[in-house]
Amino acid sequence: MAASSQIPQLGPATALVQLLSEHPELQAAGWSIDSVNATLHGHLHEGGMAALAAYANVLGGSIRAGHEYTFQGQRLRSHQLRSVWRDVPVEVALALPVAESAQVAA
Repeated sequence: MAASSQIPQLGPATALVQLLSEHPELQAAGWSIDSVNATLHGHLHEGGMAALAAYANVLGGSIRAGHEYTFQGQRLRSHQLRSVWRDVPVEVALALPVAESAQVAA
């Protein structure tokens, strides 16, 4: 039995190390691992759509606008990139003010 099937976090953790080592130019993100689905989740806090697009250039996949929500009185829209890196599902998310999101979509 492979080590990654015994330790579900190992595949996503290894993929993250490879991604960050091979692409140090990518904007820093907060990362977490969903051990149930062996998925790597990144959350961008800076860099806007340009940072998310840089991840898309490396990982492939497409960026999609998600749901709107209110946080600390500000209306935000989530944007997600879903792809696969080294056989590991990866999701990178970014929240932008709705007005800024509308400018991106235009």
